[in-house]
Amino acid sequence: MAFIEQNQQWQMRTSEGDIALTGLTEHATRPFYVYNLEDALTRAARFLAAGVSVHYAMKANSHPRLLRELARLGLGADVVSLGELQKALACGFPPSKLIFSGVAKDREELEAALEQQIFQINCESFEELQLLEAISRERGVVADVALRLNIHIAAPTHAHVQTATPESKFGIDITQLRDVLAWARGKSSLRLRAIATHIGSQIEDLSVFENMAGKMGQLYRDLQGDGFPLERLDLGGGLGINYQESGAGDLAKADEYLKKLKAAHGTGARILVEPGRFLVARMGVLLAKVIYIKKTSTQHFMVLNAGMNCLMRPALYEAYHRIAPLKTKGVQGRYTVVGPICESTDKFAVDRDMPAAERGDWVAIFDTGAYGAAMANTYNESPLPKEWSWLGGRWEVT
Repeated sequence: MAFIEQNQQWQMRTSEGDIALTGLTEHATRPFYVYNLEDALTRAARFLAAGVSVHYAMKANSHPRLLRELARLGLGADVVSLGELQKALACGFPPSKLIFSGVAKDREELEAALEQQIFQINCESFEELQLLEAISRERGVVADVALRLNIHIAAPTHAHVQTATPESKFGIDITQLRDVLAWARGKSSLRLRAIATHIGSQIEDLSVFENMAGKMGQLYRDLQGDGFPLERLDLGGGLGINYQESGAGDLAKADEYLKKLKAAHGTGARILVEPGRFLVARMGVLLAKVIYIKKTSTQHFMVLNAGMNCLMRPALYEAYHRIAPLKTKGVQGRYTVVGPICESTDKFAVDRDMPAAERGDWVAIFDTGAYGAAMANTYNESPLPKEWSWLGGRWEVT
């Protein structure tokens, strides 16, 4: 675990000893993120040890120091924009380990991917595949592609992060696959290397992944039987964490997830996975200061100086995050925890029983290493939160 409570205060656990989070707030006035990169690297190494090709979904957190360390460890990256592609290259990921996903890749992005000769372009529509073929033909090159398929699995997760239902914008609808393949067959500027899918995010039921891998494995075998020289099976990401717990069993959960994927697909393909949240969520906490404890006839509001401008997940997905004062007092309170943004959705918890806090206390919002700073914004002209990262006995602040 990256963070522990010890002697009534929260500490960051590192290989070089525990660090009290209160010490980081002594001269702080604005909210900021703290990352224990050791935790993310431990998780990444666990995925690598499973013998699959690991491509970090960098939309979860694109902090440069994190990216450099993951590239050094040997991971590839899964990118979804030209900006992410350029940043991945700048941080040391070789083109031979980059997958370009995303539903709206335009001509400029596809041309950049071809110019860099990246590992794989995941085409998400017939229209995108047609554009890629035209660009490749114009340039006299051959594009290595995967077809990202929407295989109609309603994953048990929030509706906003389901990506494989018939209503989803993502992927080539499975009912259209035969028409797409009939068009693609024999196109000399395309090299169909893989089929891919990603059924959603924050999925904890491992049987869903098992079902997905089985379906994709059958499709892979069928297409090979039809003469398509596939080599890779891209099974995406989406493995979730339990945000209500500390994560003590996470590594065992990752092992079981990878075991089920490998057992279910039943092919000789090279297996690609694209974890994001699972690698980085636990490494991060958002530290914020209590500005007021505002009491009304029905609520005790804990008003923080951090809001949905720093952490969007609760407003977007009604997401749960553990919250606790950095120094606990041994007594409980009940609070609706809110931020300063002029929106009613700017809240982190509603009527939650939690350790008591007072004006001026600093609190930690846990498991915010994924989709925290990556989604931060300047709404209400709020400054972006700083990011403190720890590794190898040294802090970096960006």
